[in-house]
Amino acid sequence: MVGMSEMRILVIEHEDGAGPGRFGEWLVEAGAEVVILRPYLDDPLPAGLEGYAALIVLGGSAGPLDDTDNPWLPQVRELLRRSVAGEFPSFNICLGGELLAAATSARIVRRARPQIGIYNLHTTSAGESDPVFAALADSSSPAGPGATIPAVLFHQEEMELPDGGELLLTGSDAPVQGYRVGEFAWGTQFHPETNSAQIEQWLNSDPLALPEGKTHESIKAEVAAADAELIRINRALAHSFVDFLRDRQAT
Repeated sequence: MVGMSEMRILVIEHEDGAGPGRFGEWLVEAGAEVVILRPYLDDPLPAGLEGYAALIVLGGSAGPLDDTDNPWLPQVRELLRRSVAGEFPSFNICLGGELLAAATSARIVRRARPQIGIYNLHTTSAGESDPVFAALADSSSPAGPGATIPAVLFHQEEMELPDGGELLLTGSDAPVQGYRVGEFAWGTQFHPETNSAQIEQWLNSDPLALPEGKTHESIKAEVAAADAELIRINRALAHSFVDFLRDRQAT
């Protein structure tokens, strides 16, 4: 296990424009060092996580089993299986969460229409006691634990909860929005790292059909309108993850 002065987090980025964003900035703010690997630019992925406190796997336009066009995905799934087995913590966002689900043999389905924009989600009782996701309940204002929080979704693949997984965050007609499998492998369907500028970039580059009744402009407007809440809630989540890692190092 790395020392207290070496709170290094390895981040796997799958494509240009889908980096750690402000979630990465909040991790650094909380005391971590973020190291980004870009396998789409031929950065080699490690077999293990020696020298790192945790792994973060980001989102992207690929599906979690699109190995032909993304030949590094099997190695990512193997790393996530090792996280589930208890070798190291991981936090996995959207495609990352789907990769974690696929690594644990959970079913992945393709929705008829994507979810894009702001959706209201809420913590479960398991989420309220989770060492990382409890920050979402604690930061939801003014109602306290279990209150509804806004979240950014941008996905067409949808995952089911892995066997033995704990559902931590739910809502919408894609109910698995945040979960943990094993002791410390977390997955999300929502994006804690993004903002309206990045959403605009994704809308312009991704050919996904839009949810019924939504337009590019309405999606950008709803994300921008929720931005202050998104910052407060997701900053707390990033800090909570680093706090968990720090507590783990101290034991």
